[in-house]
Amino acid sequence: MTRALMAAICGLVLTVSPAATQEQATRKIDPATAAAARRLLTVTGAAKLALNSMETMINAQRGANPQIPEGFWDAFIAHARRDTTQLLDLLVPIYATHLTRDEIEQLIRFYESPIGKRLTAVQPMISQESMVAGQTWGEALGRIVGDSIAQATENLPPQ
Repeated sequence: MTRALMAAICGLVLTVSPAATQEQATRKIDPATAAAARRLLTVTGAAKLALNSMETMINAQRGANPQIPEGFWDAFIAHARRDTTQLLDLLVPIYATHLTRDEIEQLIRFYESPIGKRLTAVQPMISQESMVAGQTWGEALGRIVGDSIAQATENLPPQ
């Protein structure tokens, strides 16, 4: 397996746009807002959520790409688990650009409250079950559209 193919697959799994990443690097972010954004990401468990989503996507990729060695996926997720700091470094400017420091601090207060902590605790399960629901919905839509196209094709006059 070529290194380029592996990189492309990783890109699909992570769905990070190089143009967006380059744009983030050029943004001027107030250090206090960046620190607040990092705190928000910490209290929301953003890295854990991202890893859970990544593991779900990797499981789907394993099935869809049996030609890729199992060891690749195992090493990929092991590296991701070891280096969530890099992910947070990429997310901080996004949050700091779209939210004011005051908004971020309000969100931190929410996530540090009992209901915010409850949401953080159940969010991984909600995300996992939502992904399954989305897959089920997508499969149903695919069948409907496929059946509709097949029916329309059957009703066409012969050429």
